Amino acid sequence: MIDDDSQAADEAFTATMRDGVLWVEWFTGTSVGEADAIALVERSDAISRGVCPPMLVELNGMVTLSRTALLRFAEELNIAAMAIVGPTAVDKALAAFFAEVHDPPYPTRYFRHRVNALPWLTGCPHAP
Repeated sequence: MIDDDSQAADEAFTATMRDGVLWVEWFTGTSVGEADAIALVERSDAISRGVCPPMLVELNGMVTLSRTALLRFAEELNIAAMAIVGPTAVDKALAAFFAEVHDPPYPTRYFRHRVNALPWLTGCPHAP
């Protein structure tokens, strides 16, 4: 099932629930700050009310990600696991920094392509 109301006018991302996975796609070249993180947390809660889904995050050439945004993602997202997808070395570095420095309470893993991320997200033990 895809949520048709996937984006508010001022958000730098789209968020939809697809087959039990919360998909987040950042717009190309986005710089993510605390306001963007708050918007994502609120959007995630609204879309996945009553469940704790796994989340697939497509970075799409994200430019920067603030420390406060990363902290909010680690402390406030109600998710079972996070797969961070991006083909570049910068994407891999962002994912590693998030997992190592902010130590989110859910499993977090980096993938170059979403086709590899989906089996991990929907597999046990963190799947809904």
